[in-house]
Amino acid sequence: MDDLMLQARLDDRTTLTVAPIDDQTYADYVGDENLGGSQGYFVLRTSRTETGSRFEILAKAPSFEAAGELFEMIVSRKAS
Repeated sequence: MDDLMLQARLDDRTTLTVAPIDDQTYADYVGDENLGGSQGYFVLRTSRTETGSRFEILAKAPSFEAAGELFEMIVSRKAS
């Protein structure tokens, strides 16, 4: 799998990213039995808060193209 990535700033505190994640990050945030493993591309939201930052996995897609479509839907909806 290629290490391709998309990233967009949604507002001054929130960033949306499409990227693969490493096995340790997957284990820390998802767990081994959820989402079918660490292979694939993930739609991630990072938010800065007053108490620190928050990392969330919003979706998983089997390919960069599929994850890119989700990314475009979110980013284009945010822009309108």
